[in-house]
Amino acid sequence: MQNPEVRRVLRLQAKLLVVAVLLGAVLSGGTTVVPVSVLLGGLSALIPAAVYARIAYAKRHVPPAVLMKAHFMAEAVKFILTVLMFGASLVFFKDLSVVGLLAGFFATVSGYWLGLLIK
Repeated sequence: MQNPEVRRVLRLQAKLLVVAVLLGAVLSGGTTVVPVSVLLGGLSALIPAAVYARIAYAKRHVPPAVLMKAHFMAEAVKFILTVLMFGASLVFFKDLSVVGLLAGFFATVSGYWLGLLIK
């Protein structure tokens, strides 16, 4: 992935995830359930976004139809991976904080929108 804009957005998402995990750790009062939940939620957004970028931007200097097909494929993989990661989080971590999971996810996803606004 050579696109600097994509790298910048993914780095911003990772930074927001770290901030969210630290905030979750402070607000949880010393328990590990909330920070782990926030981390899992954030990773459920960050990893599929990185996979999307890897698939969508693998081909360069090709016709527009090929680029669109790559983006559609990347979006499908991203959606399926996100659902699988949420499902795995809910199945394998019984003491999960659903609020923390969703907070981590939305904090990380907001990095995408902020990355488009910030130059």
